[in-house]
Amino acid sequence: MLNSFRLIIALSLFVFVASVSADNFYDDDDFNSTENSNQLLADSATGMSSLPAVPDAGSGAVVISNQEYHIGASDKLEIEVFQVPDLSGTERVNARGYINMPLIGSVLVAGLTQQQAEQLIAEKLGKEYLQNPQVNIDIVDYVSQQVTILGSVKAPGVYPLKGRTTLLQAIALAGGAGPIANEEEIVVFRTDKSGAVAGYVVNLTEIQTGKKKDPEMIGNDRIVVPESGSRAMIKGISDTLRGFVGFRPY
Repeated sequence: MLNSFRLIIALSLFVFVASVSADNFYDDDDFNSTENSNQLLADSATGMSSLPAVPDAGSGAVVISNQEYHIGASDKLEIEVFQVPDLSGTERVNARGYINMPLIGSVLVAGLTQQQAEQLIAEKLGKEYLQNPQVNIDIVDYVSQQVTILGSVKAPGVYPLKGRTTLLQAIALAGGAGPIANEEEIVVFRTDKSGAVAGYVVNLTEIQTGKKKDPEMIGNDRIVVPESGSRAMIKGISDTLRGFVGFRPY
């Protein structure tokens, strides 16, 4: 009887501690109360302390930009050779970084920007086959750059970025937020070039009402949509991230 009583007490303490930990995972001046959360969300900051609406080259991950983006394996390219439809078409970059084109065969495009790939193909075509060829490339699918979407969404998973993709568009890729999602505390985990990972807390209502811009996602972002009244899932994810430095406002 005494052992049973001790077991009940121990279980009660465990449940209490787990509850307190889940409700207070935004510690160290982050989000340990509703008042502090609202205050931090209202603050403005720079660098790792804020999630840029349009990420720049200093973000540490590849920006989805036709000018700066480097082509990767599995990306789909729409290639147009001006006035030569037989040489135009859609090509998927293979695992070794090559595409295969009529006349010139295999071309290594992985690691090149869109402009560099256009110039390379034009040079190869111009050597023996065409006079002053004009080549245009559109990156249709950025499959080599992906975002992970977890939590209270209809279809959690890993999704390729197809062109510039905002947070709302990314959540739409996963079927949208679930019926019990907490849309006021969406967390975007992002890594900077030093390896530090910050969790940016985003209020979708502020975006939908136009109070804040819809932030652009970049490769390797991890988006977590928590359920209302539960923060334990986000804490579980942040605890496993190497280089995690804390939560930040957007």
